[in-house]
Amino acid sequence: MNFEEAIKPLTELLSTNGFSIQLSRHNLIEYSSKSITIRVAYSPLEYSFVIFVGRSTGTPIELTPKVVQGFFNDDTFKSQATLTVENLLSFLTGSGKYFLSGDTKILRELDGYLLLTSRDYTQQIIKRQIIDQADKAWTQKDYLNFVKYIDQIQTDLLTPSYLKKYKIAADHLNK
Repeated sequence: MNFEEAIKPLTELLSTNGFSIQLSRHNLIEYSSKSITIRVAYSPLEYSFVIFVGRSTGTPIELTPKVVQGFFNDDTFKSQATLTVENLLSFLTGSGKYFLSGDTKILRELDGYLLLTSRDYTQQIIKRQIIDQADKAWTQKDYLNFVKYIDQIQTDLLTPSYLKKYKIAADHLNK
């Protein structure tokens, strides 16, 4: 089945909900309503679809399985490798029905969710880098820097082993 045939049910659903085709190229189609744009692309190398949603103006957001699960609490997109038009239809008629109705409020909420998850991810990377530095200081018995690094992390985020190491390092510094 080719791309045009595969997306025919999607085109029918979106057409009945006020969407029209704005762009149609090889393995790429973009549907638009007054307020929402839905872009669907197919990657023949990976045998998978990629879906973006957004306002008619602005940068679209990729609907990855992680985003659909985390924001919509929906398991429709189990993994990117198995993402199909049927999954997208199920999502759009279920928890993604806001897009069909043109509700841009959901896009603002989705933007906020992505900002928070991005911020959390960045904080995890920073925490990991600080812990790596602390580990290096610990192995070098550089207790002063170990304490400085650990002080940059909330103690309730530390494992018990790091809390014990922190106490040992602080005891060495107080001698």
